[in-house]
Amino acid sequence: MNNVQDEEAVGLLQAVSSSLFSASLFPTATTRSTAKADTTKSDKNNKPNDDDDDDDEDAAIVGDIASNVTLQVGSEVAALKNMVESVLPKVEPLPWPTFFCLSVWCAIPAIVYILLFTQMGFGEYIYYDISHSQFADYTPIFVGTLSLLAFFFYILDMDQWNETAVGIVFRFLTAATMFCILLLIVVLISNEVPFGIITFFALINPLWLLAVKNAFYGERTTRTFVSWLGAPLVCISCLLMLSFIVWASADYCNEWNTVMKVDSAEQTGCVADFDDYPKCKGNATTAADSSTVTTCFSLDHSSEHPELIFPEGCDTSCVKVYDSCSNGFILWAGPVLLCLSTVFLSFFCTFLRIEISADEKEVSRFSKLWIFVLIIMWASASLSGAASGISYLLVTLTVANIIGAGILLYAIFSAQELEQSKDMAFSRIKEKYGDGNLNIARGLFVAAFSPLLLAYFCLSAVNQLVRRVGINPCSEPASDVGEDPNNYNNAGFVTARGADRNLVSMKSWYQSDATTTNDNDNGVLTVRAKRHFGTMMNWYRAKVLTYAIYWGILFIVFQVLVAKLTSVFLSWMIEQMAGFGLIAVSGIMAGVGVLMFLLPPVPGLPVYLSLGIVIPAKGHEILGWPGAILYSSGVGLVLKLFSSALQQKGIGENLSHIVKVRQFVNINSKLMKSMRLELGSGGLSVAKVAILIGGPDWPTSVLCGIMRLSLFQIMLGTLPVLFLILPTCLTGALLYMASLDNEHGNPEFPWADTASTLVFSATAMVQLGALLVATYYIERTADTRADEVGAIEDDKEVKEADEKDELMRKCYETVTQWNVIPLWPKVALILSHVSITTSCYMVQFGTCFVEHDLTDSIDENLGGSVANLFLPLGWVVIALFIASMILLGIFSSWGTRQAKKLVESGNAEPLDPQGDL
Repeated sequence: MNNVQDEEAVGLLQAVSSSLFSASLFPTATTRSTAKADTTKSDKNNKPNDDDDDDDEDAAIVGDIASNVTLQVGSEVAALKNMVESVLPKVEPLPWPTFFCLSVWCAIPAIVYILLFTQMGFGEYIYYDISHSQFADYTPIFVGTLSLLAFFFYILDMDQWNETAVGIVFRFLTAATMFCILLLIVVLISNEVPFGIITFFALINPLWLLAVKNAFYGERTTRTFVSWLGAPLVCISCLLMLSFIVWASADYCNEWNTVMKVDSAEQTGCVADFDDYPKCKGNATTAADSSTVTTCFSLDHSSEHPELIFPEGCDTSCVKVYDSCSNGFILWAGPVLLCLSTVFLSFFCTFLRIEISADEKEVSRFSKLWIFVLIIMWASASLSGAASGISYLLVTLTVANIIGAGILLYAIFSAQELEQSKDMAFSRIKEKYGDGNLNIARGLFVAAFSPLLLAYFCLSAVNQLVRRVGINPCSEPASDVGEDPNNYNNAGFVTARGADRNLVSMKSWYQSDATTTNDNDNGVLTVRAKRHFGTMMNWYRAKVLTYAIYWGILFIVFQVLVAKLTSVFLSWMIEQMAGFGLIAVSGIMAGVGVLMFLLPPVPGLPVYLSLGIVIPAKGHEILGWPGAILYSSGVGLVLKLFSSALQQKGIGENLSHIVKVRQFVNINSKLMKSMRLELGSGGLSVAKVAILIGGPDWPTSVLCGIMRLSLFQIMLGTLPVLFLILPTCLTGALLYMASLDNEHGNPEFPWADTASTLVFSATAMVQLGALLVATYYIERTADTRADEVGAIEDDKEVKEADEKDELMRKCYETVTQWNVIPLWPKVALILSHVSITTSCYMVQFGTCFVEHDLTDSIDENLGGSVANLFLPLGWVVIALFIASMILLGIFSSWGTRQAKKLVESGNAEPLDPQGDL
């Protein structure tokens, strides 16, 4: 009897274990269990029961199970350790004296910046003095002078004045003057453009390090010296972050909250914006001071901590007149931004310890890490009410860091070495990703930089005109020596000086004489700009422009329609449920949450954030703050699991019967097969959990249904989402706590603002970290388990559909080659691109929408109407967005009709591999 009970216990243990972990974890345990069962059956009537032997063998089975589980956990931990190490900078080992000296040199500019331009130093006073300086009135003159100098520097080719001593001296003096004027402008406009100084620091820091090298390390090569800087820069960045944390935690006045936000705005001379809050103006000023309008509230510094004073008739929401003042936040977060710039430079320095062309994976990992950090910074700033300036800051800081890295590259390598490395990198990218995927990247490039490209080609035309006239003897030649316009070849990629002189064929409008083979008057554009333009002309232009429009549409959809309208809807829900009880609120939020989860573009974070705001607001009196936060997290977990099950079983599996859907998600691709391999495994592997948590909610769950994966295993792998839901709900609760005021109008919980920012940063780190981990494991699976991925059978129906559609795709590409497209479809596509690009730039750089947070009231902030969310420019953005989609639809419909005609004619020709000129 004991034997039977023991075997049943072991069998139950194995069943539970196999459902929690991969079956491959238990080969030894399974073998021994089977052997034990066989032995028991054969010897049941021949041997007496031996309880001690059975207990020993059962213990051995359990031990084997535990051992295999331990090995699996150990392998996952080791894999995580390898992944973390793969993204950390691999610094050069240095002697301690050298390391110390280099650390000091690296620290000097950082110390100067912190003392002069951050709240840890004297940044507030300097910003205030600058904003009230008489020199600030001359900023437009300085900007005009700099623009004029830069214009003449470019069109006169001053960078090529190397022949005479006079030319070299004049070039140096002009460049030095431009640098000084630029520095002066950045300082003078620091109050209006507070991110200018940190951006300028990212450019100056590499120049400072090169100056240190020339002064004290002249015997070393530049590359050796730069490769040494990795460890000192990492050390300085860690010290910067540590000092910031200690400083922010040391005093109430060093925190970032509503009171300190107002205090920083006033200290830096930021002007309050009363456009949306006209009732927040103070008493009428005197005639002599009529240009100055004060706020109806004031700061009282007489107490231990500064407090806000709101007289009767002045609402506490009036503090939002300073929402557009991002200078205070940038001053406060200056050390963090400085740390980011230093980390970027440290990674770049470590890349130079080996040949540039040999470090592709390392650079790719760092790029993902950098994007990860920037998104966390933006999310934290958004929560702090400073996102309007932070978005531009992060973009410009990244560009400045890339330019700074380029300065080091040009100091280390010759032009020929840079060209060779660049050409090799482009060739590898094209070989790895194919020209089709490159069109997607080209579309993003065109969508983001179209206005800058237009300005560049216009300046190039002016430069070429000066060269052709011949008024400047030091200019570069108007054309390449021996250049033959009739012998242009496919360049494939943008090339620069010292590179292969082969050019793609170009349109005759920028060639003045296509029959002349050696003429200095050869074209409207300069030689370099001609190459760039020719390369772009050799792209599959219709496809690139289409992808550029898609990128713009995605930007408007997620940045405007989803982000703005979701916040408005959830804030309306929060406001409407103000008088409901806890149970009613929980039920309503659960129902609304399920509906929002079923919408493809809506992410889960706003839903969890709303739960954290609404439920603790109702439940903290009953459950207490900790209990209410845990309760809201539990509701969020149940909501997520239920919604995921609906998405997987109700949507995904039903759609899986449709061949077009499986074809659309590319079910036979290597990526999808790698995901199937990871998600189909049992248990809670790191890769599986990372994909289910880090991936977008709706697409991930629906894909699981389309691949017909086990619902139980997917739900099991989704359970750790609690580690994302809990801090998000905590953030929502902290946001609500930060909005509570005491009888004097001051925050009841002054620490809640800073705490919510820190917690949300951790939340974003979990979300985006999971996405990076998922990407890492999918790539690793595709590489290390290639045989298993290849063994997964292709979907035959999808494969047949792909083969049938291939002819249609080739015909579409044939009829949409730019040289065969009629005029009106070209105009439609170009106007579509212009419309969506204009709308994106208006959203990014214009004032199009009223800022509206989850804790805002629609009646107070939007005048009771959602339509007031859109300012006049906002309606223009929506109109351009709609027009762009209509025009794109017109072009696509024309292309599809022409492709069908070509298929039906039976005269389909293969796509010209040389481009679509």
